[in-house]
Amino acid sequence: MDIYGSHGIRTAMLCQQMGYIYSANARYYELQNWHFLNNADTYVWQSWYIYSWINISKMITDAEAAEAWHYVGVGKIMQAFGCGFVVDAYGIMAYQQGLSDATFLPDYDDAEYVYSQILPLCDEAIADLQKTQAATAPLLSAGDIIYKGDTQKWIKFAYGVKARLMSHLSKKTKGTDLLQYNPDAILSLLSKSFASNADDAELKYLVSTVSNQNAIQYQNTTASVKPGKLWTQYLLNTLPGTGNSWNSGVEDPRAKKLIPKITSGTNIGKYSYGVDLTTTDVDPKSTNANYVGLKSTDSNKLFYTQQDSPFDYMTYSEAKFIAAEVYFRKGSKTEALAAYKEAIKANIDKLGCTPAERDAFLSSAAVAQTADELTLSHIMIQKYITLTYSPEVWTDLRRCDYCTDASGVYNETTGVYKGFDRPKFAYALNFPTSKDYIRRYQMAYMERDYNAEKVRPFGVFDTDYMTKPVWWDIVK
Repeated sequence: MDIYGSHGIRTAMLCQQMGYIYSANARYYELQNWHFLNNADTYVWQSWYIYSWINISKMITDAEAAEAWHYVGVGKIMQAFGCGFVVDAYGIMAYQQGLSDATFLPDYDDAEYVYSQILPLCDEAIADLQKTQAATAPLLSAGDIIYKGDTQKWIKFAYGVKARLMSHLSKKTKGTDLLQYNPDAILSLLSKSFASNADDAELKYLVSTVSNQNAIQYQNTTASVKPGKLWTQYLLNTLPGTGNSWNSGVEDPRAKKLIPKITSGTNIGKYSYGVDLTTTDVDPKSTNANYVGLKSTDSNKLFYTQQDSPFDYMTYSEAKFIAAEVYFRKGSKTEALAAYKEAIKANIDKLGCTPAERDAFLSSAAVAQTADELTLSHIMIQKYITLTYSPEVWTDLRRCDYCTDASGVYNETTGVYKGFDRPKFAYALNFPTSKDYIRRYQMAYMERDYNAEKVRPFGVFDTDYMTKPVWWDIVK
C-alpha cells in the first residue's frame, strides 16, 4: 500500500492533480514539471522488488507447501497487480529474472511480455481461492487485513484486476486474443467483480500515527510538509464548478471533501487557490495564505489525507467507469450512460456526501443526461476526479492522449481531457516541443548506474525516452 501510495503521489504530480509550493530543486516541485530527480524515479521500483514482490513470492512458495491455497491466490493477485503498475509506469521491468538468485544483473522484459504473464495469474488466483485448503493450513483470516478472510471478495477483486489490465489495451486491435482489446471479455469480468462500495479493495489505517500511514497520508499530514502539496488549478477548474468549456459551473459536492478552505486573510472560508501549471514557475510561495496545503486539520477534514483515511487498490466506482468506457467504445451508449452515472453516484456516496447533494449533482448540467449527449470526455474526466491519487489516472491520460488531437497538438475541441495542457515549464531537455508528453517514468537510477548494459538497448539513456509510449499505448 505504501508503494502504491508513493506511486500515486508521483502520478498526481504528473497528472496535475497535485502541485507544490515553490522550492527550487525539491524533487516534487521538479516532478510537477516532468523533471525526475534521483529517488523520484526510484522508490516505486526498488520498493516493489525489495519490500513486496520478494515477500509475495516467498509467501506463495510457503503457502503451496502448506496447501494454504487462499494465501496462494491472494499472492498471485498481488503479483499481477504490482507487476502491472510497475511495468505500466516504467515500460519495462525485470520480470523473468527479477527475483533470480543467479544474477545481480537481470535481463529486462517489455510490457507486452509482462502482460502475457500476469493476466493468466488472475485466473490462477481465482482457481486457488476456490480450492479447499488443507486442514492444517492457516485460515486466510489470520493474515488478511484487507477482506478479513472473505475469499469471495478476493475473487471479485481478481476479476476486477484482470478487467482493469485488459482495459489498458484500448489501442491494441491486433495480436493474440489475450493481448488485444476485447470489450465483451472485459464486461464479462466486470459482471463477476465488485457489486457495490462494500466490495472495494482498500486499506484503512486505524492507528493514527505516522508509522501507520501510507505515502499519501504521510506526505499530507506531517508538519514538515505543510503547506507543501496543493491542489492544481486544473482540478479546481474541474471540481468546484468555475464555469468553462468543459465544466458547467455546477459545484461538485465532492469539492468540499477534497479541497481545503482558506483559513486566514481576506479570502477566509473560500477554497484554496491552486497551482496553475500552465503559467507558474516560481509561484506560489509558502507565505501566501490563499494557498492551503492538503494536510487535514480539524477545520479541513479532507477525505484522503486524514491519518486514518482509507486508500484504495480498486473500487466499485472504478469498475463502473471501466464498464462505461467499454460500452461507449462498443457504441452501446445507453448502457454507457447508466454505468457512468452509477460510477459517479458510488464515488459521491463513498466520500460521504448527502443523498440530496448527490441526486442534485447527478441531475445537473455537470453530468451528461442522455445517451446522445454522452462523450468519452464526460466519462474520463469524471473518472479522473473519482480516482484522485490513483496511478490509474496517468494510465488513462496516456491511453486517451491527454487533450491532443490526432496530430499530437493540444486541442480542447477534440481532446478527451478538456483543458489539460502540458506544464508550461515542462523540463525542456526531455520534453522540448509542444507535442512532447510524458509517457513513462525515467528508469530507476540504480538500474542506469549498475545494470546499464541490460537497460541501454531499451533507450533509457536517450533524452526522449520518457516521451516514448509503452507497449499498450501504441496503436497496433
